[in-house]
Amino acid sequence: MVDAAIIRRVVTVNTEHGLHIRPCSLIAKAAQRYSSQVWVQKDQTRVDARRVLELLTLAAGPGAELELQAAGSDAEAVIDELSRLFETNFIDAEPSPVPSA
Repeated sequence: MVDAAIIRRVVTVNTEHGLHIRPCSLIAKAAQRYSSQVWVQKDQTRVDARRVLELLTLAAGPGAELELQAAGSDAEAVIDELSRLFETNFIDAEPSPVPSA
């Protein structure tokens, strides 16, 4: 059974403006670092987590519950990393500030 190999975790969108371009970009970049297939599902819609435009189609506003899904050799690691992004409201992924001259 294929579903038995899929790791799943439910996360909540807690950002003020929902899942807009920046969080979607961070999710996609993180997912691309792993070999596993990774999806994000909202209600009955499941999209490839590596594709920013597909993530945006979820229209996940503040408070939306999403299911992260991954299948592959590093599925648990990618789910952990994506979950951390949601838990920290994507703040930890902020680039370091450029020091002023």
